[in-house]
Amino acid sequence: MKRYPKKGYILIVLVLLFIIGCFLGCTKEEVKGQFQKVVGDVGSGSDGFQFGGIVTDTPPNEQNRHIFGETVFVESEATGVTSYTVTNMQIYDTTAPFSKNDFSERAYENGWLSENGALNPDYAFVVVEFTLKKEKNGVVLGEAELVNMLRLVYTDAGGQILPAGDMEYFSFSENDKAKRSENPNEFLGVYLDESASVTCQVGYFVPKNTVNDTADLFFALGLNPEKTQYIYSE
Repeated sequence: MKRYPKKGYILIVLVLLFIIGCFLGCTKEEVKGQFQKVVGDVGSGSDGFQFGGIVTDTPPNEQNRHIFGETVFVESEATGVTSYTVTNMQIYDTTAPFSKNDFSERAYENGWLSENGALNPDYAFVVVEFTLKKEKNGVVLGEAELVNMLRLVYTDAGGQILPAGDMEYFSFSENDKAKRSENPNEFLGVYLDESASVTCQVGYFVPKNTVNDTADLFFALGLNPEKTQYIYSE
């Protein structure tokens, strides 16, 4: 039997991946986003999707700047078109009004919440409400919509956009067209039928020594660094 060198196998695999990517019409960033869904990057760690820094080629401008109440679209040939309409943001010094079942395990493991659900006094809990809608399906069907692409950010003294905190709370009312993922790696995921919408609440743990006022916070939305959208309270 003819033997191929190890490098040959690697080259074959890379070529196959490239062909699959071209067939699906995915950009590098979209493929990365799908990979994150598979490996279960559902929250934020030092090297995670949410807290690993804001990777964007597009600073805020008149075209990509939005305010609360505006509907903002995220488009991908692979996963289709999803819209976000952010309506409210509040900051809390307690998590008492919120169901413990809607917090991730990481919230306890990382010390943001104590075993009895009390908020770490070094952190504020920022809760955001928005409407999520599946406007149009893409070529890849059956994927959960991961809401952690709505990244809470702030601008530091040097003008750099940085992550403000970690999204580890997710709540919405399930129905026939909007179902929560049973996959623990998709804690921040919801399965939406085409044209269906659902009102969601997400919560972020924000260090108090970083940001003390919600007026300093805004959102960077989207997976593609060239198409980042920004959402401000006003």
